[in-house]
Amino acid sequence: MTSVEHDTLRAQFPLAAAGVLDERELRAVLEHSAGCESCRCELDVWRSYASGLHQLPQPAIPTSLVRRTQLRVLQDRESALERRNYALLMGALVVFSWATSFAAWLVARSVVDVSFEVYGINLVGPFPWVLLSSLLTWVTAGSAAMLLASHRNTRRFQ
Repeated sequence: MTSVEHDTLRAQFPLAAAGVLDERELRAVLEHSAGCESCRCELDVWRSYASGLHQLPQPAIPTSLVRRTQLRVLQDRESALERRNYALLMGALVVFSWATSFAAWLVARSVVDVSFEVYGINLVGPFPWVLLSSLLTWVTAGSAAMLLASHRNTRRFQ
């Protein structure tokens, strides 16, 4: 047996003493400890620790703690689901915004024909259109985020 295998089996002694190993792992630990005196002694020490721990008084868990913990887990799950739904909604709104902007650009190009210049800038050109529509989209998204945040805070404290 190599020293790595020996160390791996020794690391499983606390688990074997506690009775949490599966049959195959427990059999390997017991077979090794039967042939190795130092490991047999160490496994006996771990067994005495485990039996001593079982004899200690077990504290009673207050029912209010269990209820609070269950409630907290449910609230955490609900808030995670809510965050995921908000993220999906925001993603859908971004895709919708881009599609609407592109469709509006196509309509504007067909209506205006080639150019619509303001201060020497062709507003229906691809770059100015993307810049202007992105600016309007970010302002709208920022306003919506502020409204959602204020609605979320008032709902939480009611």
